Amino acid sequence: MGPRLPRPDPAVAVLAEPIPDEGFLLEGHVVRAVDVGHTDTDKTSVLHVPALGLVVAGDTVYNGIHQYILEGGDGGLQEWLAALDRVEQLRPRAVVAGHKNAALPDDPRTIAETRAYLLDMIRLLDAKPAAREFYDEILHRHPDRLNPGPVWYGAVALLGE
Repeated sequence: MGPRLPRPDPAVAVLAEPIPDEGFLLEGHVVRAVDVGHTDTDKTSVLHVPALGLVVAGDTVYNGIHQYILEGGDGGLQEWLAALDRVEQLRPRAVVAGHKNAALPDDPRTIAETRAYLLDMIRLLDAKPAAREFYDEILHRHPDRLNPGPVWYGAVALLGE
């Protein structure tokens, strides 16, 4: 499989600019940035295209991938749940996850699946298992998700070895 995007021209400088509060137009549709707070990292946002019912969810919603929880201590996982509520309030008809199994559809049910996965993690973390026990249990509960590495290093960071 080759690259998904063309290589940028190094001779062309591209400067990032903040998205205005009113959003911007893309192919005739307003695109708005929505701050959702902490997810798998701080200061996360999603892009919302209201006319299409589309949310480009970045780090907020995962689709078929084990979630990065390394930054989830000290209430971070609970904050992520609140971020999912914010995305759900947008009432999307399509959700493009930033971390996804490319074979899976961009279905809004991924919001609930991300939430269920986080709740499993929170319940298991609250039981204070050994890191290896946590890792094995998450893989047992979510065997079809790809990329188990973040489960292991998240477990070690949050539970110790």
